[in-house]
Amino acid sequence: MQGQAMTPTPRELSMPPTGGNVVEHTVLTPGDLRKIIIKRKWAILTCLALGLLGACYFAFLTTPLYEAVAQIDIDLGRSTNIGINDLIEQQIGGQDASSERLETEVAIMRSKAVATDVINKLDLYHKKPFAEIFKNSPYNGHLTAGQRTALLSAFSGNLKILILPGTDLVEVRYTNSDPKLATSITNAILDAYMERDLRARYEGTSRVSDWLSQQLNALKTEVEDSQMQMARYQREHNLVSLSPEGETLVAEDLRTVNQQLAEAQADRIVKEARFRLAQTRNPELLVSVAPGTTLTSLRQQQSELMVQYAQLESKYGGDWPKVREAKKQLASVQTSIDSEINNLTNRFQEEYNASVKTENLLSGRLDQVKQQAYLASESAAEFEILKHGAESASDLYDALQTKLKEAGITAGLNSNNIDVIDRATEPALPISPRKRRDLMFGLVGGGVLGMILALSLESLDDTIRTSEDAEAISGLPALAVIPHFGQAKKLGAGSSEAALEREAKVAGDLLAYTEPQSVVAEAFRTLRSSLLLSAVDREPRLILLTSSFAAEGKSTCAANLAISFARRSARVLLVDTDLRKGTLHLKFKSSNRAGLSTILARESGSEAYEQPLPDLPNLTVLTRGPIAPNPGEMLASRSMEDLLLQWRLEYDHVILDTSPVLAVSDTLSLASLVDAVFILVRSGVTRKRALSRVRDLLRRANARLLGTVVNDVDLRLENYYTYSKRYDYDYKGYGAGYGVTDENNR
Repeated sequence: MQGQAMTPTPRELSMPPTGGNVVEHTVLTPGDLRKIIIKRKWAILTCLALGLLGACYFAFLTTPLYEAVAQIDIDLGRSTNIGINDLIEQQIGGQDASSERLETEVAIMRSKAVATDVINKLDLYHKKPFAEIFKNSPYNGHLTAGQRTALLSAFSGNLKILILPGTDLVEVRYTNSDPKLATSITNAILDAYMERDLRARYEGTSRVSDWLSQQLNALKTEVEDSQMQMARYQREHNLVSLSPEGETLVAEDLRTVNQQLAEAQADRIVKEARFRLAQTRNPELLVSVAPGTTLTSLRQQQSELMVQYAQLESKYGGDWPKVREAKKQLASVQTSIDSEINNLTNRFQEEYNASVKTENLLSGRLDQVKQQAYLASESAAEFEILKHGAESASDLYDALQTKLKEAGITAGLNSNNIDVIDRATEPALPISPRKRRDLMFGLVGGGVLGMILALSLESLDDTIRTSEDAEAISGLPALAVIPHFGQAKKLGAGSSEAALEREAKVAGDLLAYTEPQSVVAEAFRTLRSSLLLSAVDREPRLILLTSSFAAEGKSTCAANLAISFARRSARVLLVDTDLRKGTLHLKFKSSNRAGLSTILARESGSEAYEQPLPDLPNLTVLTRGPIAPNPGEMLASRSMEDLLLQWRLEYDHVILDTSPVLAVSDTLSLASLVDAVFILVRSGVTRKRALSRVRDLLRRANARLLGTVVNDVDLRLENYYTYSKRYDYDYKGYGAGYGVTDENNR
């Protein structure tokens, strides 16, 4: 078997039909893209041709345009003015202000004033393309509103001014069909802009100088008045300073009293603590706060006596005279200690009371000084306001006086902050058209447009093209793929005279007979094998071939399939059951006076059967006969069932060429009576919904559906198909259709 036709396995053919459609894949694979390109090649080629023609028209017929380029550096950080602009830039922020100012300068270069200066300087009124504006109304030194608008529009339409990112460089580009004129205009724009900038700076400096002269007199009087007012206020409110920092007497007094109050509070706290300790009457605590007093010696004497008393008592007992004497001395020392404690307590209390009085006096004094300080602060604030106003007026007067002196000098010495990096030079090559680039863009654009159109047409196309489409829609296996007949070539199996003799006996589309070694004949042999393999133990005898609509190639396929079976030495009967428009008599160039219709009507007998091919005597053909008035009833009659039983006994294979299912219902009455039914699908003609509908109708009629046969296929769309070098098939002569009429293809 050859690689172009698929032969399904018996297991595939014996699988029960699925209940619904198989969902098609939605991912566009390279194979799918290749098939789309092959199917829509004429749309893609047309778009490519249109893109190339458009590019050729633009590249070879448009007027060349030349672009002159110049670069300038606008240094916004350099200034020769009197300083006002520097102050403003410092206040509003450097980088953002510089960026905005650079855009402003670019807008000035694009302005009508600069354009008008260039037009007048170069006399562009009489040069192309500006001269075309004055065709109807010649230029006489004055411009109408419409002419001025058109002239400025034509000038600015060819002007491009760009700020190079990250720099202060500005690029000026001008386009014109004359390279010399483009260069002159570009340089003239630079000159006009720099001249305008210099003039604007000079006039601005002069205006500021005049304004300063007028303001200085009034400002001088204001400075004098503010200084006198400040001195008078200082004298009236006694704002005398004691230090270089400007500190007043009240502030100094407040600081001193506050310091004294803090010291008094600390002293009061210490004395209060000693007084509280004295109130506890604890000799040891009092000794710690008054170590140099009499209490210290009394405590020491008491300790010594207590030691002596303890020794004597332990040695002699409590009644011994020396013991009693020591006890009296201890009592006397204790009395002295109590008296000393009372004296210290009284003294600490007096010191504490004195410190409290001192603290209260200083606190009252502090409140008085605070009130004086509040008043002094208010006066000082007013004084500072007056002082600040006087100093500001004085500083402004001094600054303006200095700027006025500078203005007289800078007005005459002012220079631009613009540097010309590159002046425009005459361009050697045009920027448009660029033939190679434009042709490439035309091809690429045409290709992209062609692919978009191809994909759009593919999304709108609901016809079946390949065996994969047929299997996905019907859920049935594709038994075979019949290639487009225009792809077949003679392979030299027989002489050309023999081929001509065979073609004289039958129609030219029965390639299974006329060219048995062709690709098409091999495809029908593949279909024959698929049918035989569908039931190995019991070959199908009654085989029915149908389709959705007419002109899908049923008669051609049925005849070629019958010839393929007949070449196996099997007894084959080919029956045209399309009693309305059957065309088998045209395929075998036989008479149609008697046929199936006359047999069913009992108007003829065995004479209706013919063996049209002498070299295939085992092939019998039964044409439709004259058109019957009631073909549906005849095919559904008992006589037709008897004929089918008779043919089953007399022939090995009976192939029924039927009418299309969706056109008439004649085929449905035969579908349940045969052994095998397959649906013929014509590539690019049969629609997906039509195939689904035919499958459903045949299933409802209890037909044994084996699968589908895809007819008239471009084998390049089949993913499994590969080019065979052994046969060296030439597909460059790909034709359109079978080469026969639609009537012959039914």
